[in-house]
Amino acid sequence: MEMETRFYVAGTPLDATIHVPDKGNEGAVQGERAPADIACLSEKYPAILLCHGYTCHRNDGLGRLAQVLGDNGFASLRFDHRGAGVNPSLRHAPRPASEGPYDARCAIDYCESLPFVDKDRIGITGVSMGGIMSIIMAATDSRIKSAAPMACTASCGENIRKDWSGSADAIMEEMRKDARLTAATGCSRIINAADDIGLHRGEIVGDANVIGGLLLPGMSPYVTLESIRDLMDFNATDYISDVRCPIFIIHGADDGLNAEDHPRRLYNALPESNKNKRIKIYPGVDHNIPSCVNREGVFSDIADWFVDTL
Repeated sequence: MEMETRFYVAGTPLDATIHVPDKGNEGAVQGERAPADIACLSEKYPAILLCHGYTCHRNDGLGRLAQVLGDNGFASLRFDHRGAGVNPSLRHAPRPASEGPYDARCAIDYCESLPFVDKDRIGITGVSMGGIMSIIMAATDSRIKSAAPMACTASCGENIRKDWSGSADAIMEEMRKDARLTAATGCSRIINAADDIGLHRGEIVGDANVIGGLLLPGMSPYVTLESIRDLMDFNATDYISDVRCPIFIIHGADDGLNAEDHPRRLYNALPESNKNKRIKIYPGVDHNIPSCVNREGVFSDIADWFVDTL
């Protein structure tokens, strides 16, 4: 059963979807907003936070993962970060590094406010930007008891500069000019989101699942340079050594954005004291795992992971 809702971050409403297991909840009422009689859910469920990728939104394949988790007895909350989703006032300026973690922390707060959530059993998963967010929350918020990050870049800044190749220095100078103009005017230049993954070079970079996804409803095909500057500061390597809870690092062998060394670098950087860690590289799986045709095996493994660790 799903219910559309919203929670607030610094006064800004973020659209979200709650999914709860269907079993035993026949008396619950659905509506456009979370209904007042949601308290009729008598059981308490472990809950999983689902985090979307950069320029994506909460329904970019994560709805199917919510169903799989629900079938295994988990409630879940997926939400649109600031700068994502269909709200035109928020689009084009996502700030993963400076705002994203606070969005996720408020999402955990909201989960804890739900009467059917077991506050001692909260996990997190996400893809790409959402995967890095999973690592950050696992490292910095003790309420997260288990994590399963998908398709993580070890360092967004490193990856983006690599995609820019020989043009990196010139592009960074343009970014610095834009930073000065943004500080003076409040407005940042808007570019095609594909530019931050190297498509500006005219080469085949990335995979069709990612490129085609930029054109789907609810996606953000344009972003500000300010957003990309913020993205370049969004690095999993800054946090991974502080992850003490169980963690399952997931990556696709056909990931066109992140080389296979990224997940292995992250796994190897986990503290030696963390004995409950796992990594798996999936053949036939590309970067945007939640909408990949071969996602079901990944989703099944994620559900099994949370069954074992929450």
